[in-house]
Amino acid sequence: MKVDGVLRWGLAFIVTGLVSGLALVAIFWGREVWGEPALAWPGGPYGMASTTGFLVPCAIVALVVTLTRVKWREDKASSLKWIAASLPGQVLASVIVVVLFSAMLPKKRNRDAECYSEGGACWLRDHYPYLWAVLWGSALVTGAVVVGARVVYRRRRTVASTVEVNASGRPVT
Repeated sequence: MKVDGVLRWGLAFIVTGLVSGLALVAIFWGREVWGEPALAWPGGPYGMASTTGFLVPCAIVALVVTLTRVKWREDKASSLKWIAASLPGQVLASVIVVVLFSAMLPKKRNRDAECYSEGGACWLRDHYPYLWAVLWGSALVTGAVVVGARVVYRRRRTVASTVEVNASGRPVT
């Protein structure tokens, strides 16, 4: 029992450290991550916001699908395979977190001339005031599509398992 507690606290510290590290990356290199690519992105900053919003549910699905299959106590070998399979989703989630952190406005006391120069977070908010709405809208629409696809998949799977088959192999209707 002590080992499980130590592992849980260790995992909590690792996750906290990773999120803090991603936030620091966004603070120090935020302009390079968001501002310059957003201006060159197809559709401009609104296009980058919609792409980021689309990728948020995709990254969550990639993590959930792989990590829910981890059964550490029953089978350690296959659990390690599923953990390895979740790494691309984790990398995608990390990149998205950096992009989202770098799009945030700094506090007023931390805003300098670079923030208001072309491509800076303040400049983007002044020239593209609805970035947040596009990002949230695309994330919600993509999330709804993913949930809807999951519901349809489960219904088809349930119907397929309950269909009777006659002697010739055809479903009975």
